[in-house]
Amino acid sequence: MKMKMTKTRSPRPFRNFPDEIDVILHGYGPRARIVVLWRQLDGKHDVWTYLGRLQPEQCEIEMIADRFGGGWYRAKILGAWDRERRREEYFEQVTFGIAQDYWPMTAETRERIRKQHGM
Repeated sequence: MKMKMTKTRSPRPFRNFPDEIDVILHGYGPRARIVVLWRQLDGKHDVWTYLGRLQPEQCEIEMIADRFGGGWYRAKILGAWDRERRREEYFEQVTFGIAQDYWPMTAETRERIRKQHGM
């Protein structure tokens, strides 16, 4: 007879809104080590541009907006390296938007899009 194994996960931190990346990271505290960030290509729902691996301190909304501009973003929150599994601990993925009216796309973001998508 097979026994079903269940994963035990620590509870997700409290949040008022599901897309408050800085509040979510604050809830994880020092357990959150890396945030992998992507930006959705304008007008394409299934195409994402990889922006990099950032420290949690670099992931406040205003800092992301100043560096990359407005648009839709996806952030994967990762923890410490798990030697047994040979990967980082996965906490969650958060999608959030930044108004493009106030933060236009930056040159750094345009360059990354050009390199990854040939545009």
